Amino acid sequence: MTSLLPAQQWTTFRIPASETMPRGRLTEQFTHCPSGLVVAPPGFGKTALLAQAARAHPGPVTWYQARPGAGRRELLTALGYPPDTPAELVGASGAIRQAPRRRDTGDGGAAGRLIVIDDMHLLSSAAQALAVRLGQLALPHPLVLIGTRPAAGSPVASMEASSATVVNADALRFRSWEVEHLFPRLYGTALRPGIAVPLVRATGGRAAMLRLFGRAVAADPDAGQEQILADGSFGREYLEREVLAPLPGRLGRFLAETCLLNRLTAEACHALTGRTDSAEMLYSLAHEHGVLRAAPDGRTYVAEPLLRACLRARLTQALTDVELTRLRGRADAGGQQDPPPPAVRRRPGTVDWADPLRAVVAGSPDVFPGRSGGHVTGAGSGGSAALLVQGVAAALSGDGTAGDTVRRALAEATEDALVVLSGQLVRAVLAVLAEGPAGTVPYPELQRIAYDAERLDLLWLSRAARCLLGLGPHPEDAGQPAVVLDECTRLGDAEGAALAASAVCLRSVWRGRPAIGELEEAVRRFRALGWGTLEAWGRAALAVVEAAHDLPDAEQRAAQAEAFARSAGVPGARALAIGAMAMATPDAADRAELQEAAWSTARSARLPVSGLRSWLTALASPAGQAGDGAVTAGRTRVGGQHTTAPPRAHEAPSVPGLTVRCLGGFEFALAGRAHDWAKLRPRAQALLRLLAVRAGQAVHRDHLLLAFWDGVTTPSTLHNLQVTVSSLRSFLEPERPRGGSRLIARQGDSYRLVLVPGDVSDVAAFERAVRDGRRSRAQRRPEEAADAFRTALDHYAGELLPGDGQAEWVVADRERLRREAAGAAVSLAEIRLGQNRPVEAADAAERCLEIDGHRDAAWRVLIQACDTAGLAADSARARNGYSAMLASLGIPPSGVLPHPT
Repeated sequence: MTSLLPAQQWTTFRIPASETMPRGRLTEQFTHCPSGLVVAPPGFGKTALLAQAARAHPGPVTWYQARPGAGRRELLTALGYPPDTPAELVGASGAIRQAPRRRDTGDGGAAGRLIVIDDMHLLSSAAQALAVRLGQLALPHPLVLIGTRPAAGSPVASMEASSATVVNADALRFRSWEVEHLFPRLYGTALRPGIAVPLVRATGGRAAMLRLFGRAVAADPDAGQEQILADGSFGREYLEREVLAPLPGRLGRFLAETCLLNRLTAEACHALTGRTDSAEMLYSLAHEHGVLRAAPDGRTYVAEPLLRACLRARLTQALTDVELTRLRGRADAGGQQDPPPPAVRRRPGTVDWADPLRAVVAGSPDVFPGRSGGHVTGAGSGGSAALLVQGVAAALSGDGTAGDTVRRALAEATEDALVVLSGQLVRAVLAVLAEGPAGTVPYPELQRIAYDAERLDLLWLSRAARCLLGLGPHPEDAGQPAVVLDECTRLGDAEGAALAASAVCLRSVWRGRPAIGELEEAVRRFRALGWGTLEAWGRAALAVVEAAHDLPDAEQRAAQAEAFARSAGVPGARALAIGAMAMATPDAADRAELQEAAWSTARSARLPVSGLRSWLTALASPAGQAGDGAVTAGRTRVGGQHTTAPPRAHEAPSVPGLTVRCLGGFEFALAGRAHDWAKLRPRAQALLRLLAVRAGQAVHRDHLLLAFWDGVTTPSTLHNLQVTVSSLRSFLEPERPRGGSRLIARQGDSYRLVLVPGDVSDVAAFERAVRDGRRSRAQRRPEEAADAFRTALDHYAGELLPGDGQAEWVVADRERLRREAAGAAVSLAEIRLGQNRPVEAADAAERCLEIDGHRDAAWRVLIQACDTAGLAADSARARNGYSAMLASLGIPPSGVLPHPT
């Protein structure tokens, strides 16, 4: 059990530190629920998820790490209740909340107190029942989050049946696209392209197994990630110790006997082993021990490939060659070796609908029975696949009734997983497009579709769903459209790349920054593929954005877009293009006439006029910069001349430009105005510098109290913090009324220095460039990676806030940024050396050594670059410097200096 801390940071026990990527898709589920349950086998990251949820909670948090065998008395004491609370108070509905709590626990005010009980399965039975009871009590009782392992006889079933939000092992498994972000962030190693999917399949997405793989790669980078995964030895000891050893003997033997079957059913296991209790064994292994995964049909179970390999090794040791051959023969005779998943077997008589679907997207009028003149009718339709194609065609034309057709397709597609998942994705897309940027994105449904499609090897469908995740609320998925675009480009999937490019455009619209360059790129891709229908929509959307930015030829481009949509037979896109013509025309009477024509065209296409209005508004949103650098809005035409005009009604008021520099020194300029820092107290200045380092990010008040008030949380220190922030706001924005600051925002118990488009933060720009460089290098785009690393080094003007000396609050960030800068420099050097540009490689290596003179890889690259460039004297100096560096560390110099891989 962790040590008891003073009453600081609003916790009774310290929240454990956990290094993992943000998992907003899971923690958001606990935001508005009275209780939550995280139940999964060991190694799935339960504690890390609970810690993220605890840190995101705006009120006080009590964290209790369960101790083996702990009883009711210890649990009550840890949670702030008197240890002698009578049993009848616990049993009576809601009565325990009347029991007095210790004064230091508090009730959390409006946010409420959060109780986290981790590893509840270690508690005694009575204490487990009490914990579950606490999670079932309503407000004003504290919120309760419980982490536990699945176990027979556990009392969590009653909590699952109540209003508790449950996160299970399947939800905790890391998806392939999450793993691609996880490795550079956590392990400093980028995955090789194409390895994420087999890695997740082999490990089941279990956090502990991924961590072990990352350590194995870091320990032996020369072995190759594919070889390490194929060998599988990195996780065997863990699986034996944490997964197989705790199993009862009969379950372990059953699991080993059936490991030759790829998919486990009661019938197949009975035929192989002769056991009549196979169904009970499979259920117990899946639901009580979490070793197997149950398929959606409820009858089929699977084991992770690495676990199966471990079991087969056990079986080989336990059986003789004759017995093993006989067992394999029975498995083969039962036809259970690698059967196709039942969910994706195609029913007799169904057609391959992918080709007609592609043709419908392309806009050819005669590619599907029943489609003519740009519309799909019910004639000639047959089966769920045909209905789905009709629905897609109707949606592309702008028909508002397309959703009904898709729903009919889903109702008929009972067994065809391809049609079901595709239909669900189309339904989600239609919902997103109907509501526009102001609506909500069905994020959990898109996550499920992407995950299920990947499990069924429908990777193209998974990528399509992932594209839309970027429209959701979670920062960790914001870059998914661009990532999928790069992935499709690398795979040579031009069709997927075109759809991903359109998702990139949607992402820009959702952010209120529609980009002309991105739209032009999407239109170019549609044209190259011959996708006339989508090209019509792209050209219409582009015309709206150009009209909103009042470009000189916007009126002509809008007319061309309308003509193209009319010839392509896409009335919805034509209505959008007419709306663009109305925006671009200088004459008020013509504008009103064109607007009415746009509404009339939309109604004739059965496209809701409200939907058309919302999209015109969204696409006309001022971006400050058109995506390709074109000058934006604020002009109107008067007698053929362009003059400055007031902002449009829908434009947000401008925010003064902010420049924040923390690398190499501190600079803070607001709208070019200098500040007399002598008028601001030193503590307020230091607080501003801390917020500046984290510009754009929320900084919790606990972090500020720890930095400037020794972490003491009392009414007095909280008041001092509020006064300091208030004085800082008044100093920076004296013209704004009290409470009207737009520069330093408060979010719950956190403060944030606000950055808007056009503002400059050298730390944010540096970190963004480093991430871009790592991602591009992992995706084998060396030139883009080199450009990004060069940009990062341009921003790194020196160490972070050198004027603050060794202040504790800045030292950790200073060292982290220094390491990242040195890593960017040596990565740039390695790229340039690989491109046979040794002089540039030497310059980058020397820059790295200026930042970190002990970076071994930089010395090696510098020596090899000098040798390659024929700079004998420089090479000799580099070798001497390298030897001196090794000597200073007590390491004998090596005569061999191979280039690091």
